[in-house]
Amino acid sequence: MLAELSASNLAAFATALEADWVSPTSPEKIFRTYAGDHAGALRQWLRDLTGCGFTLPQAARLVHAVIAGRARDQILAPDLVVSGPDVPGVPTADTYSVVQSLFQEATSEVVVAGYAFYNGKALFERLHEQRTRNPALKIIFHVDVPRRHGDTTSPEGLVKKYVDEFRLKHWPWEPLPELYFDPRALESDSKIRASLHAKVVSIDRRKLLITSANFTEAAQQKNIELGVLCSLPYLAERVCSYFEGLRKQGLLRKLPS
Repeated sequence: MLAELSASNLAAFATALEADWVSPTSPEKIFRTYAGDHAGALRQWLRDLTGCGFTLPQAARLVHAVIAGRARDQILAPDLVVSGPDVPGVPTADTYSVVQSLFQEATSEVVVAGYAFYNGKALFERLHEQRTRNPALKIIFHVDVPRRHGDTTSPEGLVKKYVDEFRLKHWPWEPLPELYFDPRALESDSKIRASLHAKVVSIDRRKLLITSANFTEAAQQKNIELGVLCSLPYLAERVCSYFEGLRKQGLLRKLPS
């Protein structure tokens, strides 16, 4: 039932336990100071706890642990990241700003997955500047190299065209990031063809953005797009390891630089 109480009320209750101002035998009105309508439930919780052998100082330490755990969860809680119009009363973060901030924070590795790119130079200039300041920064892109309906160009021709366009429109600097693609996207048979459709940014395997937004100005700044930003290293590590595994198995192949 501690989940029903605010952090400030929990802190006050822990102080009361430590000072011996409240005990399992205290009247319910005493507990109302800390729990309002949940006074009866809080008193019963304390009775059950002391019945199991807990002392009042130990109960206070347990309450403090609950407060600390709640604070940690709030720090690690995912943030909603949105492109599109704001809605009053709904706290969100802007997709473009979040992506640029992530690029600027990166110190060791940036992992990007994207389906569509348009005028990427404007979106990736800050990432290029970050690597200029820190040449050791590893940048890995996972992209979709599409075969349009009816296009009979050879896979090699489509790959060359994509790399040339990426250099021209999205990354006109040296060196080029590591670029990987799903070769199934180039299959002539539509029953086999598949797309790399994920949209992800991970930095240093500690922060992760998963979003519906492509790497286009419209998607990052205008369309209605939703994403989640989290500071959960275990999840960022898992996502990066997934792409790493696809690369090692040859399921994602490196584009020529």
